[in-house]
Amino acid sequence: TDDGRAGAAELCAYMEGLSIAIQRTELPVCIEMDSIIAVNMLKDKDIDRSIYASLVAEIKYLKSLRTTSIIHIKRGQNLISDFLASFARTESRTVVWLGSGPPEVINLCKQDCTFDA
Repeated sequence: TDDGRAGAAELCAYMEGLSIAIQRTELPVCIEMDSIIAVNMLKDKDIDRSIYASLVAEIKYLKSLRTTSIIHIKRGQNLISDFLASFARTESRTVVWLGSGPPEVINLCKQDCTFDA
């Protein structure tokens, strides 16, 4: 289903982002997600028995390597993530920008900083 692919994509993006953050900094890592289901899966202390069990286990292992936090935010507060997800769907490729990104992301960052909840 589309929801299944979206859930897997969100968890994969989280895992890749966390892995990059662990490699590039010793600082604590805070990740915001708009999927309450994914947030709950990653915060749950019990063993995950969903179709995402291996992915969740790998993420939990990565989380154990660094001080991390995961926060649920509203979809409207996650415009950058929505743009990047759309980019990934239309470009059908994986891209990592280190130190910079596409102009659209910079503009969305500016909007994000002035978001009025």
